Amino acid sequence: MYKIFYGINTIKNLLNYKHIYIKKIFLCKNKKNKKILELKNLIILKKVFFEIIENFLFKKKFYKLNVVHQGIIAYVSNNIFKKNLSDLYYIIKNNKKKKIFLILDNINSPYNLGSCIRTAVAFGITGIIISKNYSASILNSIVHKVSMGAIYKIFILEVNNLNNIVSFFKKNNIIILGTCLKSKNFLHNYSFNKLKSFALILGSEKSGIKKSLKKKCDILFNISIKNINSLNVSVAYGIIMFDFFYKKLLN
Repeated sequence: MYKIFYGINTIKNLLNYKHIYIKKIFLCKNKKNKKILELKNLIILKKVFFEIIENFLFKKKFYKLNVVHQGIIAYVSNNIFKKNLSDLYYIIKNNKKKKIFLILDNINSPYNLGSCIRTAVAFGITGIIISKNYSASILNSIVHKVSMGAIYKIFILEVNNLNNIVSFFKKNNIIILGTCLKSKNFLHNYSFNKLKSFALILGSEKSGIKKSLKKKCDILFNISIKNINSLNVSVAYGIIMFDFFYKKLLN
């Protein structure tokens, strides 16, 4: 099985970081700009199978996609992010540095997911855990486009049950943090007592973190804002990470 990815920058990042998972690349013959020519040379360098097809055939083959593909489309293996709990266990047991995880609960927007991944990489987060159900998939091409290649630089695990992951973290001495609009612990003036390894749970703007997950949190906190009830989840995560960086809670 494969997934379809498209766009010059997305395919370029795939070639640079995950080229072994690319099954085939299609190039539109009519597209001969500098970026496409450079990309063609990279495809050849990475020894990825590709096919150049006429414009009308390209349109006929991919007309159902209805996306801005920029004349390049790739078939990518679904196994590109094949990870399991044993991989996570290995990271926890063998990484001697402070371990910091992001847990995303029901993040439906691929744009938000891509932005959160990019921010996580920017601040050196250890890994990201994503709920499979009711969430954007990490195989969504938009997620890859928005992350600008960051998605290939971090451990990502999709799971069916986040409650089990949180319990697993707690058994391995990882503190669980969560955001809650009703919390009296405000981000800007809460010290977090010099946290060691921890995982931060973020939920959707609509419903936030599920109650079952919220009950498992060791610390719940809120971001102090005015005039509106909540923030876009990727914006909120950026604010939180900068605050943690300023308080020297990150590596």
